[in-house]
Amino acid sequence: MTSIRWCAVVAALTSVAGGWGQSQFWGELKPGKYAVGFRSLYQVDAARSYDADYPAPDVTAVKKPRPIFLAIWYPAVQQRDVAMDTSMLYRDYFRAVSVDSPAPEFAQRLRKFTRDMACQYMLGKEFDKLTGEERAGWDALLATPVYATLNVAPAAGKFPVVIYHPGLGGTFDDNAVAYEYLASHGYVVMSSAYQAADSSILNINGDLATSLEDLNFLLRYAATLPFADISKVAAMGHSYGAQAVLSWRARPNSALDAVVFLDSTVEYHSLDDAASFKAALERNRNSAVPVVMFADLRRQPHWEVFDTYLGFAARHEVGVEGMEHNDFVSQGATGKDDAVRRKYEAICTVILRFLDGYLKGDGQALAWLRNPGEGGLLRLQYKAPRAVPPTSAQVVKMFVSEGPSNLQALSALVKNADPDLLTDAADLLFDEGRKREAVGLLTWAVPILPKSALVRASLGEALAAMGDKAGSRAAFERALELLPEDGTLDAGQKAATRKAVEEGLKGLLK
Repeated sequence: MTSIRWCAVVAALTSVAGGWGQSQFWGELKPGKYAVGFRSLYQVDAARSYDADYPAPDVTAVKKPRPIFLAIWYPAVQQRDVAMDTSMLYRDYFRAVSVDSPAPEFAQRLRKFTRDMACQYMLGKEFDKLTGEERAGWDALLATPVYATLNVAPAAGKFPVVIYHPGLGGTFDDNAVAYEYLASHGYVVMSSAYQAADSSILNINGDLATSLEDLNFLLRYAATLPFADISKVAAMGHSYGAQAVLSWRARPNSALDAVVFLDSTVEYHSLDDAASFKAALERNRNSAVPVVMFADLRRQPHWEVFDTYLGFAARHEVGVEGMEHNDFVSQGATGKDDAVRRKYEAICTVILRFLDGYLKGDGQALAWLRNPGEGGLLRLQYKAPRAVPPTSAQVVKMFVSEGPSNLQALSALVKNADPDLLTDAADLLFDEGRKREAVGLLTWAVPILPKSALVRASLGEALAAMGDKAGSRAAFERALELLPEDGTLDAGQKAATRKAVEEGLKGLLK
């Protein structure tokens, strides 16, 4: 018996107009002014090994570099007459994996994996379990045109770059409609396999270290493309891939200018349930890179779990009713009812406006994002960023200038910052032998952060180093009084601060 999901896929693809002007997968999405080119290739990352042979006695192991599959969608010159050997059908995305590879066995496995996962996403059934009728229908689906042309010449100019990361079990092409749509509007979109470091499996396995290395590799390759403008870079991810790109954003001196965060699953739970992701975000709480976040309102997303890490960034929270997890990518939305497909298309439209606003400086797009109005398929909320605090080194420069206007400006910047910003600045002064200035900075900071046990403890240590035992004792004792109610410290930090203060008090008795 033909599956209900397959019948839905057939209905979806036959309900929209065909033809080369607009892919049948697109529904009501409107292309931009560019045609879309597609190319794929393999590179190797010699800094990492992959698929190593089991070491045999007395045999020198041969290092095999990690293969990196690259898929690139890009703005292309409009062409009226496209040669049939370059016009693409959906199956050509699977064939793209079979281009010349430095690791042929890996390419063969990746092609099968890509096909199998696409079948699971789009039909809800394993490829090997399709009936004869379903297999014929699957072949018909793969014969559907896509909005891309193989290896066509790129359009003139340089275009912003969007690097995509799929989720666990996802494939490089799982959101191909969004890639094509963005490319038609003037973006270079790159995706990859992000296979596990262990070659035993091809799945993306949630190892952030592997994902971040691959993302960096893709960005380095983008820098070699003559049509890519790497001064404007965004990252987009779905599910675990969303977690990976937000973690990439939190890397010190990240090259990203915007992040698209598609139903990461973390927003429905506590961040403590994703310990490695939380640890990655902790590396940089002060990033000002804007983020747009999408989630299903029925599952009650708790956007506030990100407040600590996104407070200095423009944040756009987009809620949608009735979207399953994989409906946020085109493979999952394919074959769903008309309502789900329209919502997916609305998501693509918001992504485009977000990127236009923050990568291309489109004022109208930014105005709409900040005040979208009522109604529509999506519910948008804008959270304006707080002023980004200075670094510890910048605090030192502003403080030692001694200008009253500088101190007033500095006070406004640090009053809502983490206390360790000021204590780290004091440490910098101490390391330079400027102890008196360090004490002055901490003394100045006390009334600005009057409830901070950490500032008082640091002041106690500084005064002790200056030989002021009475002042040091008073600061330490006040730190102990403030410690229980200090909301800027977690339990571990409070324990460490208490231990340091108690040791400091003991030191004063010598």
